[in-house]
Amino acid sequence: MSLSKQFKKLAVSCLIHNARVFSTSGCRLSNTLLHRTVNRHRQIKGGAADYQDNEVDASDDTGVRGVDLHIQMDGKPKPQKEVDTFKEKYPDFLPRTDRACRRDYVLEMLHRRDMFRRRQNLSIPEFYVGSIVAVTVTDPYSPTKENRFVGICIQRQFSGLSHTFTLRNIIYGQGIEIKYDLYNPNILKIECLKTEKRLDPELLYLRDCPPEFSTFPLDMEKVPAPKGKDVPINDVKIPLNKPPWLERWERRKDLKGITGNDRRLTYRQKKRAVLSEKPWLENDIMLEYRRSLRDDEVQHIKGVVEKFLEREQRRKEEAEKEMAEES
Repeated sequence: MSLSKQFKKLAVSCLIHNARVFSTSGCRLSNTLLHRTVNRHRQIKGGAADYQDNEVDASDDTGVRGVDLHIQMDGKPKPQKEVDTFKEKYPDFLPRTDRACRRDYVLEMLHRRDMFRRRQNLSIPEFYVGSIVAVTVTDPYSPTKENRFVGICIQRQFSGLSHTFTLRNIIYGQGIEIKYDLYNPNILKIECLKTEKRLDPELLYLRDCPPEFSTFPLDMEKVPAPKGKDVPINDVKIPLNKPPWLERWERRKDLKGITGNDRRLTYRQKKRAVLSEKPWLENDIMLEYRRSLRDDEVQHIKGVVEKFLEREQRRKEEAEKEMAEES
């Protein structure tokens, strides 16, 4: 064996030995971190917000014992509730999370600026999925050049200038759904006739429910919202019609606002339902990380929106004061 081959063999053996030593200690540390992170994730999903990982590792590695992932809880108010409230109240200002790798922060800033300019000319009230909303748009074929539609909001999609919301109503026994662009210049007025929330983030199952749960009069009067209180949550359980349905609601175990979706399945339907399940997604931390926004990002957007709302409120008060002085 030549000297060059012996040197190569010695170098490869040294690299393998160092790699084994590093991987052994690194795997201990990484497995401990992953274990604690998964436990923390499960505790959060279970509702224990004050969870602290007080387990003591059985490993003798001092490097692993030195890892401290404890959460120091004090008497300060948690900002998580404010962040969640802002997400529900202004979902149009949140960036898209389905394609986080393609985010353009400059484009988001420009969209936000255009949204502020549109809100100066259009008063957009606070409404949620489950609220009853009335929208007035321009219609060149109407005698009054306007068209007004009243319905329950069953879905809010996308973000920025592309944000849309869908209203549903039953008119003359026919289900009608209209999807509006929130920042469409053809919208003249948006009114929230009844502000409330539902148990689910989407109410698409109303398409397979009795019509009385989606029927609202077109001349419905506005119900005043309670002042100084949180938005009420309507916890009504809506029964589904008999199948066939437009979607496989028996597979949606996450829905809380419907009943009757536990129908008897045949052996073939059960087999298909098992194949369609993806239980590993419940504990996929990386997927949840990619689809979620950091609290500091939401706090930054919240601060920008609050500054605009304060400035707009001040501008309206000054305009009203000038009008009162002129009169």
